[in-house]
Amino acid sequence: MVINQNVAKLKYSLIRLLNEESRKYKNSIDLTIGEPDILTEKGIVEDACNYALTHKLGYPPTGGGPEIRKTIADYYNKKYGSSFVADNVIVNVGASEAISSCFRALLNVDDEVIVFVPFYAGYLPMIEMCYAKPVFVDISKTDFKVTPELLEKYITDKTKIVLFCNPCNPSGNVMDYEEINNIINYLANKDIFVVADEIYSELSFGKFTSFASFDKIKDKLIIINGFSKSHSMTGWRIGYTILPLEYRKPFLNTTLFTLSSPMAVSIAAAESALTKYSDRSHVRKIYKERAEFMAEGLSKLGFKVVKPKGAFYIFADYSSISDLNSFDFAMDVLKEVQVALVPGISFGLENYFRISLVSEIDRLGVALERLKTYVENHKK
Repeated sequence: MVINQNVAKLKYSLIRLLNEESRKYKNSIDLTIGEPDILTEKGIVEDACNYALTHKLGYPPTGGGPEIRKTIADYYNKKYGSSFVADNVIVNVGASEAISSCFRALLNVDDEVIVFVPFYAGYLPMIEMCYAKPVFVDISKTDFKVTPELLEKYITDKTKIVLFCNPCNPSGNVMDYEEINNIINYLANKDIFVVADEIYSELSFGKFTSFASFDKIKDKLIIINGFSKSHSMTGWRIGYTILPLEYRKPFLNTTLFTLSSPMAVSIAAAESALTKYSDRSHVRKIYKERAEFMAEGLSKLGFKVVKPKGAFYIFADYSSISDLNSFDFAMDVLKEVQVALVPGISFGLENYFRISLVSEIDRLGVALERLKTYVENHKK
């Protein structure tokens, strides 16, 4: 029996592999998965429980009911000056499903998707399962910035989507207003969708500019966001898509025939999160402190660190320390000093590794001490 050939080609996540490998070591420090250690606000949990106790938990409307969709639209409008209405919003079972449903709604066989390197590891399998083609644009040599001149080199008549992750997983880079504005002006008159994954928007350490602020591309802009990172709600599986009204039906059908509808309790939790706990400044402060601590510590050890501007990751070049490829380097670090890192090749870039800042500073300090031992044992 032959299964779907594109599915057969998929490789197991190296992030999960390193995470699982780290469990074999009794005292390992696992810095792999982007799973917030900060707890969900108690009030959000209480509101969700109260909803469950006072409502019949049946199937919610596919894409979410009008109340939560209006709440999300109003949130974006107030924060970024956009003009969305409830029907611009579809509520998904997490941002991952939102991205997957987006690709399946838009992509045809052999369509091309511009993917900037380094990229979130989950994008590629989703694109490939649509029988579309990722077109890689390495921005590590341009200070992790995208320009119209760079895009011009890669866009063809087959380009269907230009995909942005902002703030970026894994680099922690955040695009500023000028960079986005230049890109918008370049893409405004092209028949290309702009998909902006803004799942880390609330975790930008400085001012965050959303693609939603630019009316010029409102007719082709798809925004992906959710609550997993901003509100530590990974297990609630609740995210959303903001899209032009004319594409609502195909997007709605895609999520309908995938997962029917989001969970009623999670919708209640999301409503609570946006209406009562929209201020995430205290969470940003925690992640910023961790990022600065780890970036300084790694730099002192000789790693070349990408300056983190948001999210909760550190992305660092280890080429001055080791000649190993990134997978072998990560495995060697785990074996010798029991710190689990994610190899850069997971994100399309060799000679780098990613650290998730989802541990308290004291534990990150222990990880730094272990990495110091590794560096001292492997000086070139």
